[in-house]
Amino acid sequence: MKLWYSTTSLAALLALLNAGAMAATNDTVSTAGLQSTQCVSSTESTDLYPTKSKVKYATGFSIAYHNTYKVVENRSTNNTYVLYQCGSTKPTVKNVSAFIPVPVKSSAAWATTAAIFLEALGVQNTVKNLGTAPSLVSACLQELLKDVIEPFNDSNSTDTDHQEQKNDVVFNMPGGQDTNTTNTVYSTEYLETSALGRSEWVKFFGAFFNAEERANKLFDSIDSNYQCFATKAEKEYDDIRPVIAWTSYAGPTQFNNNTAYWQISFASYKYDIVRDAGARMLNTTGKQSTMFSTSPAFLRALRDVDIVIDESFVSYNYSTLLKNYGIADPKQANYSWVATGRVFRPDRIQSTSGGLGWFEAPVAFADALLQDLIGVAHPKFVKDGYKHIWFRNLAKSDPVTVVTAGDCTDMYAPRKNPAGSCQLIDFQSANPSDSDYSDVEQSRTHDLVYDVSKSEVINDGSSSHSNDSAAARLTTSLVAGALAVLSALAML
Repeated sequence: MKLWYSTTSLAALLALLNAGAMAATNDTVSTAGLQSTQCVSSTESTDLYPTKSKVKYATGFSIAYHNTYKVVENRSTNNTYVLYQCGSTKPTVKNVSAFIPVPVKSSAAWATTAAIFLEALGVQNTVKNLGTAPSLVSACLQELLKDVIEPFNDSNSTDTDHQEQKNDVVFNMPGGQDTNTTNTVYSTEYLETSALGRSEWVKFFGAFFNAEERANKLFDSIDSNYQCFATKAEKEYDDIRPVIAWTSYAGPTQFNNNTAYWQISFASYKYDIVRDAGARMLNTTGKQSTMFSTSPAFLRALRDVDIVIDESFVSYNYSTLLKNYGIADPKQANYSWVATGRVFRPDRIQSTSGGLGWFEAPVAFADALLQDLIGVAHPKFVKDGYKHIWFRNLAKSDPVTVVTAGDCTDMYAPRKNPAGSCQLIDFQSANPSDSDYSDVEQSRTHDLVYDVSKSEVINDGSSSHSNDSAAARLTTSLVAGALAVLSALAML
């Protein structure tokens, strides 16, 4: 029998059917939890936003409500955005960075953290363009990138400008790529000094979509669950707190004058969440981070540490870590974290290209991050043993979980919080005789201070803000030399 269609026409038909299916799915996205979803007349004067978001922990943004518009301020960058209901008269407000009609119908995000907040709100149906596409770990954003979302063409500024101008709003970071458009909005959740402050930025993003109800509900559940975890951890582990050090290594490259360095981070949000996890933080004289010029100096700072969390941007195995840290024979090394094999990396969840889930969901879901850190500090807090979300024990060769688009079950559903319900978890008391606490000093203090000699460090790391998520803003498809710079940024 002779077929009436060609292979080309069949492919075109299938593509059309697929596009129609996508559109149908998009059109049926739930509007529950959204307010004022329709445009209004220019004479509208009633209060269109009865559900309002109030900021509790975050210090980097504010939202002020008026009848037909909102004023959203990024306090870190001194940018003001006026969000006015579509169809209404544009309000007269001075010193405005951008006027954005809401609810936003088409959006773009250069940063992975911004993309995750949009997914957590369930408004990814509005996303038309994404940056850092190769490094995204979210299964459903990967799926949407196949046919629905177009990656930014960052190799061609003309194409990028055209892509940005098609959207109502483009979420970016200060200093990020192509930020000269009139619809650019800066988000700086990574500058917050507390984990809950970072997660509360869901309210910032929610305001652009009139999704205050969703944002409030989500954050309230995160806050409540976080407080429950912190309360239970303090009750069970207040007098036996292992010391945690957040560390990294950068090998010699042309970007650091061919000089290796070792780093210890003391970012404020880490201090708070380590304390809330029932542990203590290694504090190198109270600075945000300290960079060491030699491995012996670096190791001296780690002599009383129980747990190391390595954040070096380039991934490697345990033997390479020991070599990079200057430990030739672990059997001869007199360090608790080596003897007990409590060396972790936050790289358990990855994309096929090596992007880390660590730069995505932990920012949006502070309760899940706290839960995972409790599992690092007190691995038997769950009766049958705890399975980590983002942390991987490098010393025990824990496997990596690679997330693909095939793991997505509903690409338009709100991103699920990976945290368990704290109320349903029966915390196990610490047993000082357990091997996990064999070298842990019983103490209730919240940090271990190590006074660093100025001759041992490259700088004093006295940055006023934490930049841990800055690396999340950048693609992992960078030249090898630039990774050393990103490693430094990730630890500030």
